[in-house]
Amino acid sequence: MNFIGSIIREYRCKLKMSRTMLAENICSEKYIYLIEKGERTPSADMVRLLSDRMGVDLFDHYQYLDCSNPISVRETLKNFDICQRKSDFITAKSIVDKAMYLADFKNKPWLYELEANRLGYMVFIENKYEEAIMDANKVLEDMEPKYLSSIHVVNLYVLLSTCYQIIGDLNNAKSITLAAYNIVRSKYKIEKYDHNIVSVRLNLITLYYLTKDYEKAITEGKELIDYQIEFNSYARIHIAYAFLSFSYFKKDAFKEAFLYFNQTISVLMAFYNPIDLKYIVAQDIFQLMVKDERVNHKLVKEFKMKYELSYDK
Repeated sequence: MNFIGSIIREYRCKLKMSRTMLAENICSEKYIYLIEKGERTPSADMVRLLSDRMGVDLFDHYQYLDCSNPISVRETLKNFDICQRKSDFITAKSIVDKAMYLADFKNKPWLYELEANRLGYMVFIENKYEEAIMDANKVLEDMEPKYLSSIHVVNLYVLLSTCYQIIGDLNNAKSITLAAYNIVRSKYKIEKYDHNIVSVRLNLITLYYLTKDYEKAITEGKELIDYQIEFNSYARIHIAYAFLSFSYFKKDAFKEAFLYFNQTISVLMAFYNPIDLKYIVAQDIFQLMVKDERVNHKLVKEFKMKYELSYDK
């Protein structure tokens, strides 16, 4: 098992920083040497100071110390997170193809991260929904019970729920989404889980909309937007805006519907995301609203050009 000193040594060497430079005004060079050998454990204050000196969040590495290569595991997971926030499943798949050769990703729970990102490509790029459902359920069947209620399973649940929603199996979608929600509901104040929380709640919004529970979709959508504002995390907020607009339209609240619809278009203009757009435009109501006189037609025209869409038929 690794120790924090081995992490410090690896980053120090990457930065071509001598022990003297790292230790300056913090501790002695010898103490750094002993920390790197694992013969001393730095205090929390010293870890903060060393983190600042190297520009690395050493505290974040503690959760990976049981890995043979904790730095590679952390970097890989960070890159997966970036891809998921951007719906960039092509890049995520290329990361999977490289990470599968790392020893740590053959072990639990990290292998589940590979499976979730592999299945993400299958769902959103290859559109193999039935195959993804079978593969995801097989992973869940073989999963150790202790992980079935952990954060590591959330992405699999979200993918499963998405597939079930796409093929119209709303009963299974509901049970899977609620299982994911039960995992993240106690983690709302843990900032590093904000993406997982957003993904689950987006699935709740789309589920409520598809089951025609528009009031719940609106409540959940507004709460999610408030949550994203609180944590300054706006990834995929266009989906919340879109399904809020659809739900308001279904309730004949047209002022609110077109307010959120125009916001959806604006965000998608600012942040190119054809993957998420594919799911949004798959809803019949989108084609109805995009041609309505109450939309911003100049913006819509630019939007259609950007995404090479046509709704004139």
